[in-house]
Amino acid sequence: MGIHIIESFLQGKRPDPELCEDMIVINEDFAAVIDGATNVSGRMINGKSPGRIAAEIVKQTVGRLDRKVTLEGMIKQINQSMQNFYQEQGLLEEIDHKKWLAPSACMAIYSNYHREVWQIGDCQAIIEGELYKNEKHLDTITANARSLYLEAELKKGKTVDDLLVRDTGWEFIQPLILQQYYVQNDPLNQYGYEVINGFPIDLSMIEVTHVPSGKAEVILASDGYPFLKNNLFESETVLGKLLNEDPLCFRTYKASKGLIKGNESFDDRAYIRIRV
Repeated sequence: MGIHIIESFLQGKRPDPELCEDMIVINEDFAAVIDGATNVSGRMINGKSPGRIAAEIVKQTVGRLDRKVTLEGMIKQINQSMQNFYQEQGLLEEIDHKKWLAPSACMAIYSNYHREVWQIGDCQAIIEGELYKNEKHLDTITANARSLYLEAELKKGKTVDDLLVRDTGWEFIQPLILQQYYVQNDPLNQYGYEVINGFPIDLSMIEVTHVPSGKAEVILASDGYPFLKNNLFESETVLGKLLNEDPLCFRTYKASKGLIKGNESFDDRAYIRIRV
């Protein structure tokens, strides 16, 4: 039995879909959501953000994977595709000194052959009603730091509307987020976390979940859905409630970034619900 799509959705946080750093792949053998990392430095490569480039490379590589590929084999192929890009663009030496320049992405992917969900980074999954998250400790640190900074800004006289135009809390934590690139894919570091960036990943850092035999329902989503539910409507509804009640995402749901005036949400979002 193959992959049957029940529903899927992709929406960028900005009005322009070309700026969306989330992507979706669905074919006979794989279903995946890909979340390109937010551009912290402001640096663009060929007119695109590093996160967008990473997501495109991952999507293209997944699209040509052999159905029987292992987790390790998939990572090797994606990393080779990214290394090829770095060499073509002459970026390897610069990335060695400025780790935050490396395009990076997270992903949750279902392999129909292995009947497994592989979570690399903080993308989410629901398998037969059970939620699987893969959050990193660093996000809690930066989210709380930003929350504290914004609370102080409000006490000093700024309004929520002011901060929706210019999020000074996000500006405050940017140097900290740049630093976290230096502990990527380091299982021995207390703050280490896994990410797809063209360099080796310790397989022990990746969440692997078996999907029960027989008919099963699987949901894959990026972290643009802070409260993932069993269908798209409910996930969108609870997101809409959050954006209405706490648009800055610093109280009800603490995040490293919030809604910016004129945007659709605080983050790009991708959602796939399939039956296998």
